[in-house]
Amino acid sequence: MGFQNVTVSNLPLIFPIRQFLTTTTVGGNRITVSFPDQYLGIAVALKITNNSGANAATYSYNLNTQFSNLAASSFDTLDGTQIKYITVNTPSAIGDSVLVEAQVLPIPKNDPPPMESL
Repeated sequence: MGFQNVTVSNLPLIFPIRQFLTTTTVGGNRITVSFPDQYLGIAVALKITNNSGANAATYSYNLNTQFSNLAASSFDTLDGTQIKYITVNTPSAIGDSVLVEAQVLPIPKNDPPPMESL
């Protein structure tokens, strides 16, 4: 499935989402957000914010095995790509959190034609 020529500038904010990912264990948690499964769409723009003032987080998207570092109290954005999954390793202190905000394009649904009456 592919969306052609989709950018933030030509897509209205129909389905903006926000999801807080909170650390519940010492050493952090690995949490994966599946946009097709949880939000019935594909993220076309994403902002990920590390709310921890002292600990770094890491993230990868579309099930990539190489993670990017997200320093304490910083954010990163992903634009111009189609994101189905974002995996976050939350900061190591219990109670720290990462905020994922995304602009989600709904997956097109092909309805079957209506049945004729008998």
